[in-house]
Amino acid sequence: MSEEYKVLATITTYNPDIELLERNIDAVVTQVDKLLVYENCSDNRQDIVDLCERKAVEIILNDKNYGVAGPLHDGAEYADKNGYDYVFTLDQDSVISDGMVHKLAAILQGNGKIAMVCGTRVNPDFPEPLPPEDYRAPINAVITSGALASVKALMAVGNYIPEMFIDAVDVEICYRLRKFGYEVYTSGVTYLHCIGEPVKCKILFKTFRTLNYSPFRLYYTWRNSHLIFRVYKDDKAIKELKKYIRYMEIKIMLVEKDKSKKLKAIRRGRKDSKKLYKELKEKYSFL
Repeated sequence: MSEEYKVLATITTYNPDIELLERNIDAVVTQVDKLLVYENCSDNRQDIVDLCERKAVEIILNDKNYGVAGPLHDGAEYADKNGYDYVFTLDQDSVISDGMVHKLAAILQGNGKIAMVCGTRVNPDFPEPLPPEDYRAPINAVITSGALASVKALMAVGNYIPEMFIDAVDVEICYRLRKFGYEVYTSGVTYLHCIGEPVKCKILFKTFRTLNYSPFRLYYTWRNSHLIFRVYKDDKAIKELKKYIRYMEIKIMLVEKDKSKKLKAIRRGRKDSKKLYKELKEKYSFL
């Protein structure tokens, strides 16, 4: 925490591992001015409530599952209305490193054009080479878990879109920030974070990782990604994002289980993106 700026942290929960969530809370609560937990009607809601009471952390009990997009929107809005300079967003399965928030804030404060900065996620099950801690560079998009954002910038571009629910919500806000002239940065500050239920696969001499998302999640990945393709078709980064999505689909077809259900969800998501695009264009002037 700092006298120079105020930071609100948010964690969104849905059926979390309670022990991991406790580690998450313990790691962040001393680094920010306030922590809000947005609880999305988890099966283990009472355990989450009890944990937040023990930790003296404020919890928002949603009346249904709003995914991550709703809580991200509400958290940024809360931060804006209550005088916070930055909002630090976390998934339920992330554990940040000591001093991470302060290190990310130093990057934002050092350049007024930077609207959002994220650390480097570490997955112990899939170790990868890490950049030096002082590394920092502009990037097309970052994930919201482990990201510190300027509240002023988020409000200037219209805040997160609740209707996106889950997946690619972070990509969309980063593309929009860049469209409005802001910059998004990555850094070498590390933290623990897992994505999906990844598995290692090997075909011939090539070993790679597949995220192994459920059909439910793949629907939103494809729906929201194709929404981004439409909204930001002139962004130079779109070609890279399309390549990434296509590569995901190829890996699903080659090595993942439940191919039929997953590919059906992908087709439905791609189709429904047209309807979502039309609805959001009518509702939001910033698109």
